[in-house]
Formats: sequence, structure tokens, C-alpha cells
Amino acid sequence: MFYQHQPRTWMVCRLLILRVQLSKKHLCLCAQRLCEDRKPLNNNKMFNANGEDLQSAELTEEDISIHTIHRQACEAKKQMYVDPSSGCKVFTEFAHLQRGKCCGSACRHCPYGQVNVKDPTMKKKFNSFFYT
Repeated sequence: MFYQHQPRTWMVCRLLILRVQLSKKHLCLCAQRLCEDRKPLNNNKMFNANGEDLQSAELTEEDISIHTIHRQACEAKKQMYVDPSSGCKVFTEFAHLQRGKCCGSACRHCPYGQVNVKDPTMKKKFNSFFYT
């Protein structure tokens, strides 16, 4: 099964497909657990010949700061955070999970794979932490 390593993800996705009405409190708890489950695993790191971490090499300092701020916002159950580079407000993954579906706006932290984005040029590339 696709979600065999993340049973909570499977449960939430299945309930959303069946359109089961969940109480807001229960959905908040599930969303918090999903944010915790999506933390990167340290045992899957790849290194180049010089011993440098390849995943860290691909991410800029700005990307790392965005990831850190987003993770802190999810842990605090916040709907939005302020992007450090642009100053714009950005929805967290927690907010998207509370909504229950992709809004189609090509959001940075969309947990649904940006499935409802109509314009293919708006779809973004996933950099292992968020869409860029």
C-alpha cells in the first residue's frame, strides 16, 4: 500500500475521500501529527566525494530559514507565517490540512501535491521540504 510507512496519513486521506465530517478539534490533532511525521529522516542523507551533504548543498540559506520558520509555525498550530525574504504571509501545511483539499493557488506547502492547480506553468517543483 502507498501509505504503509505513514498510517496516519492514510487514515486522514481515506477519511477525506469518504467525506466524513470530522470535528475541528480532531482534524487539528491529525494535522499536528502529520506535520510531525513529515520531518526529514537523517538516515537517508547522501554525501558527495568531499563528505558534504548533497541535500543541504541543494538548499539555499533562504530555503533552510523558510523550512525552519514553517516547522515552528506548524508546531505552534499557526495558520500562516511571514516569509522572511518577501514579507508576504504564507499558509502553513497545518492550514491546508484543516481546509481538507487543494485550493488550486499553487501554495508553497501544499500537502496535496497541487492537484487542483489549473495552469501547468504555475505548478512548482518540490525541493524535499516545500514547493519552489
